[in-house]
Amino acid sequence: MFLSGLHKGENSVQKQQQWDTTWLLFARMMADRHSKCASKSVACVIVKDEKPISIGINGTPSQHVNCNEIYLKQAGVLYKASIDEVKDTESVLHNGRMFYRCTNQEEHHEWSKLNEIHAEINALGKLAADSTSARHATAYVTHSPCHACSLALIASKIDRVVYSTGYEYGDGLTLMRQSGIEVIHRPLTEEYFLERIFDKDL
Repeated sequence: MFLSGLHKGENSVQKQQQWDTTWLLFARMMADRHSKCASKSVACVIVKDEKPISIGINGTPSQHVNCNEIYLKQAGVLYKASIDEVKDTESVLHNGRMFYRCTNQEEHHEWSKLNEIHAEINALGKLAADSTSARHATAYVTHSPCHACSLALIASKIDRVVYSTGYEYGDGLTLMRQSGIEVIHRPLTEEYFLERIFDKDL
């Protein structure tokens, strides 16, 4: 009986890990296809009772100028669109527009803080607009939440947060754990994506 119960417990854990992988892959796909941030493509998928109840993508509010219309990031270097030619500055032609290397490589981060909504906030905002509760749900996020997003997730009474990539400004992990949220880091490498997809071991 003990061994039977142990086996069932192992199967339950394996099943949860497989679902975690599935939803992280889905979040990654949504971010890659729909984010218009030049620096990072981020998505948050909130799942409750094995069903997705909200999807949030990082970006500017509706009807505002998108980040990738202003900035371009190539090989880790940040460029900015300009109508006038900027002399003595490295430039890149992209989709018929000239982008010039930013003198301050932190410029985008400052612009983003003022103009872009993080994926977690967008996902929670949609739930709030529909008067839908995130209590006891799981948030699957491509990148670890920042401090402000972590506070919002705590306030929403979410039970679990699963993320695949560390975010350099994602300093809210300890805060969430101290608040009783189960935080799981599940890295997904490109090789892992291909192996899982082709083996259909999700």
